[in-house]
Amino acid sequence: MIVAVIVISLVIGFVVAAGVVGTQAQRLGRQRREPVWRLAEAAEVVADLVPFDIAAALEPSELETLLRAHLNQLQFAPPPTSDDADPDAEGETGTTVTEDQSSAADLYRSVRRDGLEVSLEQVTAVADAHLEYLRLIGALAVVDPD
Repeated sequence: MIVAVIVISLVIGFVVAAGVVGTQAQRLGRQRREPVWRLAEAAEVVADLVPFDIAAALEPSELETLLRAHLNQLQFAPPPTSDDADPDAEGETGTTVTEDQSSAADLYRSVRRDGLEVSLEQVTAVADAHLEYLRLIGALAVVDPD
Protein backbone atom coordinates (compact mmCIF):
# COMPACT_ATOMS: atom_id res chain seq x y z
CA MET A 1 0.00 0.00 0.00
CA ILE A 2 2.74 2.46 0.93
CA VAL A 3 4.69 1.51 -2.20
CA ALA A 4 1.63 2.34 -4.35
CA VAL A 5 1.24 5.76 -2.68
CA ILE A 6 4.93 6.52 -3.23
CA VAL A 7 4.75 5.47 -6.89
CA ILE A 8 1.57 7.53 -7.48
CA SER A 9 3.18 10.55 -5.74
CA LEU A 10 6.29 10.26 -7.92
CA VAL A 11 4.19 9.98 -11.09
CA ILE A 12 2.10 13.02 -10.12
CA GLY A 13 5.26 14.98 -9.24
CA PHE A 14 6.84 14.05 -12.56
CA VAL A 15 3.75 15.07 -14.55
CA VAL A 16 3.53 18.44 -12.75
CA ALA A 17 7.26 19.10 -13.20
CA ALA A 18 7.12 18.15 -16.90
CA GLY A 19 4.16 20.49 -17.38
CA VAL A 20 5.93 23.41 -15.71
CA VAL A 21 9.17 22.82 -17.59
CA GLY A 22 7.30 22.50 -20.90
CA THR A 23 5.36 25.71 -20.31
CA GLN A 24 8.51 27.65 -19.46
CA ALA A 25 10.38 26.19 -22.44
CA GLN A 26 7.59 27.32 -24.79
CA ARG A 27 7.54 30.80 -23.25
CA LEU A 28 11.30 31.18 -23.60
CA GLY A 29 11.18 29.76 -27.13
CA ARG A 30 8.77 32.49 -28.21
CA GLN A 31 10.97 35.29 -26.90
CA ARG A 32 13.22 37.13 -29.33
CA ARG A 33 16.91 36.46 -28.81
CA GLU A 34 18.75 39.63 -27.93
CA PRO A 35 21.77 40.41 -30.11
CA VAL A 36 25.13 40.31 -28.38
CA TRP A 37 27.98 42.48 -29.62
CA ARG A 38 31.32 40.75 -29.21
CA LEU A 39 34.45 42.74 -30.01
CA ALA A 40 36.46 39.82 -31.40
CA GLU A 41 33.59 38.67 -33.60
CA ALA A 42 32.86 42.23 -34.75
CA ALA A 43 36.52 42.80 -35.62
CA GLU A 44 36.68 39.57 -37.62
CA VAL A 45 33.50 40.29 -39.59
CA VAL A 46 34.40 43.93 -40.21
CA ALA A 47 37.90 42.94 -41.39
CA ASP A 48 36.25 40.62 -43.91
CA LEU A 49 33.77 43.28 -45.07
CA VAL A 50 36.16 46.20 -45.64
CA PRO A 51 38.31 46.36 -48.79
CA PHE A 52 41.57 44.44 -48.54
CA ASP A 53 43.86 47.49 -48.70
CA ILE A 54 42.05 49.12 -45.79
CA ALA A 55 42.03 45.93 -43.70
CA ALA A 56 45.72 45.40 -44.39
CA ALA A 57 46.61 48.95 -43.34
CA LEU A 58 44.84 48.67 -39.97
CA GLU A 59 46.42 47.00 -36.97
CA PRO A 60 44.03 44.75 -35.00
CA SER A 61 44.24 47.11 -32.02
CA GLU A 62 43.38 50.08 -34.26
CA LEU A 63 40.39 48.23 -35.68
CA GLU A 64 39.17 47.34 -32.19
CA THR A 65 39.59 50.95 -31.07
CA LEU A 66 37.61 52.14 -34.08
CA LEU A 67 34.85 49.62 -33.40
CA ARG A 68 34.59 50.60 -29.73
CA ALA A 69 34.51 54.30 -30.64
CA HIS A 70 31.86 53.72 -33.31
CA LEU A 71 29.68 51.69 -30.96
CA ASN A 72 29.98 54.42 -28.33
CA GLN A 73 29.03 56.99 -30.95
CA LEU A 74 25.94 54.97 -31.89
CA GLN A 75 24.94 54.39 -28.26
CA PHE A 76 25.60 57.79 -26.78
CA ALA A 77 25.04 60.21 -29.64
CA PRO A 78 22.34 62.73 -28.83
CA PRO A 79 19.03 62.01 -30.53
CA PRO A 80 18.31 64.03 -33.64
CA THR A 81 16.54 67.30 -32.99
CA SER A 82 13.50 68.63 -34.77
CA ASP A 83 15.84 71.12 -36.50
CA ASP A 84 17.36 68.14 -38.38
CA ALA A 85 13.98 67.13 -39.77
CA ASP A 86 13.15 67.50 -43.42
CA PRO A 87 10.42 70.13 -43.61
CA ASP A 88 8.83 68.34 -46.59
CA ALA A 89 8.63 64.97 -44.82
CA GLU A 90 5.43 64.37 -42.94
CA GLY A 91 5.64 62.72 -39.55
CA GLU A 92 9.41 62.34 -39.57
CA THR A 93 11.41 63.73 -36.68
CA GLY A 94 14.87 63.71 -38.31
CA THR A 95 17.66 61.47 -39.45
CA THR A 96 19.14 58.61 -37.50
CA VAL A 97 22.81 58.24 -36.68
CA THR A 98 23.22 55.64 -39.40
CA GLU A 99 21.73 57.94 -42.04
CA ASP A 100 23.82 60.94 -41.02
CA GLN A 101 26.69 61.46 -43.46
CA SER A 102 28.67 63.42 -40.89
CA SER A 103 28.82 60.53 -38.39
CA ALA A 104 31.94 59.06 -40.05
CA ALA A 105 33.58 62.49 -40.00
CA ASP A 106 32.66 62.89 -36.32
CA LEU A 107 34.11 59.46 -35.58
CA TYR A 108 37.25 60.36 -37.54
CA ARG A 109 37.74 63.56 -35.56
CA SER A 110 37.14 61.71 -32.29
CA VAL A 111 39.66 58.93 -32.89
CA ARG A 112 42.25 61.35 -34.31
CA ARG A 113 41.84 63.47 -31.17
CA ASP A 114 42.52 60.29 -29.16
CA GLY A 115 45.77 59.77 -31.09
CA LEU A 116 44.76 57.05 -33.56
CA GLU A 117 46.56 57.43 -36.91
CA VAL A 118 43.87 56.53 -39.47
CA SER A 119 42.45 58.11 -42.59
CA LEU A 120 38.90 59.26 -43.17
CA GLU A 121 38.56 56.57 -45.86
CA GLN A 122 39.51 53.87 -43.35
CA VAL A 123 37.10 55.20 -40.73
CA THR A 124 34.25 55.42 -43.24
CA ALA A 125 34.83 51.86 -44.48
CA VAL A 126 35.04 50.47 -40.94
CA ALA A 127 31.92 52.36 -39.83
CA ASP A 128 29.93 51.09 -42.84
CA ALA A 129 31.12 47.52 -42.28
CA HIS A 130 30.35 47.79 -38.57
CA LEU A 131 26.79 48.88 -39.36
CA GLU A 132 26.47 45.85 -41.62
CA TYR A 133 27.73 43.62 -38.79
CA LEU A 134 25.15 45.14 -36.45
CA ARG A 135 22.44 44.39 -39.03
CA LEU A 136 23.70 40.80 -39.34
CA ILE A 137 23.42 40.13 -35.61
CA GLY A 138 20.03 41.81 -35.44
CA ALA A 139 21.04 44.89 -33.48
CA LEU A 140 19.91 47.26 -36.26
CA ALA A 141 16.72 46.94 -38.20
CA VAL A 142 16.69 47.36 -41.94
CA VAL A 143 14.31 50.20 -42.69
CA ASP A 144 12.41 50.26 -45.96
CA PRO A 145 12.74 53.80 -47.37
CA ASP A 146 9.28 53.65 -48.99
